[in-house]
Amino acid sequence: MNTEFFIANELAALLAPLIALAVTLLAGEKRKATLLLFGHLVALIFALSGAALAMSQSLISPVLLEQGFLTLRLDLITSCLLAGITLIAAVVLAFSERYLGGERHRYKFLCCLSFLSSCAACLVVTDNLIVAFVCWHLLSLGLWRTMQLQDHCRGSAAVVLRHHLLSDLALFLAMMLVFQSTDTLAFSQLPKVVSSLNSNFDLFGLSLLPVSQGTVASLLLILSFTIKSALFPFHRWLLATLDAPTPLSGLLHAGVVNISAIMAWRMMPVLQDNVLALAAWGCISGLSAVVGTLGMSAQPDVKRKLVYSTVGQMGFMSLQCASGAIGAALFHLLAHGVFKCHMFLQSGSAVAEGLNKRKYGYSIDQQSGKRLSSKTFVVTTALGVCAAAYILCLNSSWTGLSAIITGSAIFCAVPALSRIDFKSLSLFWSAALAIALLSGFASSKFESLIHFVPAISVPILPLCLSLFGIVAIGLRLVQRSGLAKALYVHSLNGFYTDEIAFAAQSRFSTKKNSL
Repeated sequence: MNTEFFIANELAALLAPLIALAVTLLAGEKRKATLLLFGHLVALIFALSGAALAMSQSLISPVLLEQGFLTLRLDLITSCLLAGITLIAAVVLAFSERYLGGERHRYKFLCCLSFLSSCAACLVVTDNLIVAFVCWHLLSLGLWRTMQLQDHCRGSAAVVLRHHLLSDLALFLAMMLVFQSTDTLAFSQLPKVVSSLNSNFDLFGLSLLPVSQGTVASLLLILSFTIKSALFPFHRWLLATLDAPTPLSGLLHAGVVNISAIMAWRMMPVLQDNVLALAAWGCISGLSAVVGTLGMSAQPDVKRKLVYSTVGQMGFMSLQCASGAIGAALFHLLAHGVFKCHMFLQSGSAVAEGLNKRKYGYSIDQQSGKRLSSKTFVVTTALGVCAAAYILCLNSSWTGLSAIITGSAIFCAVPALSRIDFKSLSLFWSAALAIALLSGFASSKFESLIHFVPAISVPILPLCLSLFGIVAIGLRLVQRSGLAKALYVHSLNGFYTDEIAFAAQSRFSTKKNSL
């Protein structure tokens, strides 16, 4: 009886926004926003109820609902992800209904937001490769169409569409290769048949490539995930979305920019046996984490600062996926989505607060207090890192260790490190350790609920964490040198990815016109 009630709640959470979206086609203009918001609030209630029921009953085995291609996989993890998506969607819709007052395309924008959240929710619960790819592709088209509503965003929308179509193409080729080799369309069946991907490419008995089909499929998947997650240097599309209204940036974290973690979880049986591909993904993710954090610290614009922060955080999330810490990555997805949505929606208030402080002459530099010397700072920071690593290493899995990423991200992002005192530093590391411990507990809980735990032998995560610590301490030691000033200029300009892409596009257009 409890299982049936859980299924009913999950289906209601999926269908309520779609029904509300369909009803708005027949309703008047004044009622569309109310209907959409009501549909998402109903979905949120059902999603929270289903997640609470799954937790209380300790739902161990997933529930599969098979109806042709519409095969759904429902368990505690999918219910938590569904609750997170519906929560962010409901908040963004409620914010947008007032934020976009007087806009000509207000109701179309709200419908597009509802469509994006519904596609993300369907991708979370589906167990079919074809349905997952359709939802993945509809997210790309929905994001492009949402930006197309604003006339001044059409150029930026084209940049977004090009990136996402490349990601969709890579995912399509990978899924077709997996289906051709395994003859299955179900994610849940991949662990049983993934061994068939070990054969090389053959045509009339001749080997076309000296690599296995699984390696090629893994490389295509990693390319698709890298672009969709806006990792460096493919983060241009995420910067382009800043031309759209702020609510779209808030909704992106409900299941667009971080949706690759869910797909990586489902496709991990294919990825786990390809060590070189995972190592390459880990290197790209680590680079993106460093570049995103540096870019964030140098940006004067609030929304650009948040976008670069997302680039860095998606690097951390992808690094967790590449190291096999899928539970930590899914927890990171939920926590970062809710947090960053809040940050985007209140960015306008933050700007107003900053202007008021400047207007009335308030400055943090005017505060009195004894500042910390560089040597004491480095020693205290090193001790904090060692203490955090020791506590987290008490957990037997790499998932617990990965929670130190939270503390590392906070450490690299604090803009006032040059004027911090010993008391503030102690409070900072206490909070970082508390967050790390809570994150380790939650991610370990997620890890225990995943029914396929990858066995990845490459220690990608601890190597990258060591690199992050070295970078953080190195930046502190050279903060007043010419190298730091040059690095600040490069970070402020986003390491010139826009300029390089524009130059390449101009050269390609010139050659095309000459032909």
